[in-house]
Amino acid sequence: MADRFDGKVAVVTGAGSGIGRGIARALVGDGCAVVVSDVDEEQARQVAEELTEAGGTAQAVACDVSDRAAVEALADDCWSRFGHVDVIANNAGVMPPIRRAINVVESDARWVLDVNLMGVWYGCSAFGRRFIEQGSRAWILNTASEHSLGIPHTGAAFYTASKHAVLGLSDVLRREVPDHITVSILCPGMVATNITSSLQHRPERFGGPGPAGTPLDAGLDPDDVGRQAVEGMLRGDFYIVTHPPVIEIAEERAAEIAAAFGAQAPRFPGDEALDSRAWLRAAQQNR
Repeated sequence: MADRFDGKVAVVTGAGSGIGRGIARALVGDGCAVVVSDVDEEQARQVAEELTEAGGTAQAVACDVSDRAAVEALADDCWSRFGHVDVIANNAGVMPPIRRAINVVESDARWVLDVNLMGVWYGCSAFGRRFIEQGSRAWILNTASEHSLGIPHTGAAFYTASKHAVLGLSDVLRREVPDHITVSILCPGMVATNITSSLQHRPERFGGPGPAGTPLDAGLDPDDVGRQAVEGMLRGDFYIVTHPPVIEIAEERAAEIAAAFGAQAPRFPGDEALDSRAWLRAAQQNR
């Protein structure tokens, strides 16, 4: 647990608007220098200028997180600029056109997975390796969603799948990194952002730019979510949740799973031999 991020350096992807901007604002408010990264360089620059004018330290860097080389270059650039980095917030995410799962265009599916999942992994890998080498206290924050906890967003199967995958990735990662690195996953519900406009920045290899969507005018203020994310990281929380009604979604999923086991695979004497966790622990001890 830490008291503040004062004197630390953070990199926030997708920080040109929405939750990323909220996280950046909260970090700067806590005394952190922030690299505002976004695929939209102009938006990143505007947010960095806004934070600087408010008395903070912020710099803008354009980065397409679906490009691993670009994320590695971002990490190199940040260490070159500051000499150290202490926080990576893998927040960049996109929303594809709404379609039923069986009708999803493959290029849209690959775009969503490359940004929402692979982009998070690229950030975890590029910054996490350097955090291990650096050896000082560090934080990895991955932005997921209420979808990770069980809400099935009809019309957005691959968005939902990407957020489930971010939870799985983060859950494994927190068990693999050294103790000086804290891994957290942000799981907000509806937030008033312009994620529906992400099609404007879809690269040509995934079909090129599409029409701008209408910004969401419902949900929590991104600044409130950003503050909750920073507070959660300081506490050392893995799950950072923001929307109270989501507990019902999580409970419904847990109850359905428990009922399935009760009916199909109830516990029995000697079933410890089927415990994969015990096998994994033994395998890790033998490495």
